[in-house]
Amino acid sequence: MRQIAAKKVHSRSTIQKNLKRADVRLRAAGHNYGNPAQLKFGYKKIEGKVIPHEGERLVVEAIKDFKADGLTYRQIAKRMTALKIPTKNGKVKWHPMMIKRIIDLM
Repeated sequence: MRQIAAKKVHSRSTIQKNLKRADVRLRAAGHNYGNPAQLKFGYKKIEGKVIPHEGERLVVEAIKDFKADGLTYRQIAKRMTALKIPTKNGKVKWHPMMIKRIIDLM
C-alpha cells in the first residue's frame, strides 16, 4: 500500500478503504506471515526426520535466560547480534520479533 500511495499520491488509509470496498482481503495487523516451511528454531531435518538441533537449543536456552533476567526483546536481539550468534537463516543480525517468536514457541 505504501508503494501505491507514493505513486498515486493518495493516503494509505484512502487506498485501504477503497480496497475494502472492492472486497480485496487485507492482512490482519500484527499477524505473522512468516515462512511456514521453515522449522522452529532449535530443530533441524535430517533424512526427512525432524530432530533437535543441539546448537540452536543452546541458543534458545540463552534467550530464555536473558528473558528471565528481565531483558526486553530488543535488548536480547542486540546482545545476540553483538555475540555474533547466527540466526536460523545463518545471518548475524537479530531482530526483536525473531526473539519474540522464539519465546512464544517455547
